[in-house]
Amino acid sequence: MEGNSGGNDVELLCKTLQVEHKLFYFDLKENPRGQYLKISEKTSSTRSTIIVPFSGIAWFLDLFNYYCNSDDQEIYSKELQMDTKVFYFDIGENKRGRFLKLTKLVTEADPSLKLLGVN
Repeated sequence: MEGNSGGNDVELLCKTLQVEHKLFYFDLKENPRGQYLKISEKTSSTRSTIIVPFSGIAWFLDLFNYYCNSDDQEIYSKELQMDTKVFYFDIGENKRGRFLKLTKLVTEADPSLKLLGVN
């Protein structure tokens, strides 16, 4: 579902969010295989991206909201499997505070990148 060539991908909706020194891009796109959500994190030196298939956007957002809206200190890591992709939601903490780290299992069938850290 990744549209690196850009030739067949149509941007349906684009939103940008700035948090401290990071920019997050949320792009709803469509190509001949269907719609998908592309989430990118850009810092001054790197850009990381994950692709969420349209069929899993609601589940993905439910899990994301669970982490963002929870005050519980005992939040557990979770995983979400969609089609051939597995997304991992992990909570971390450093000197700047707590953060949500999203990773996508990279398989031979789907070699696209993926890591998105949310601080």
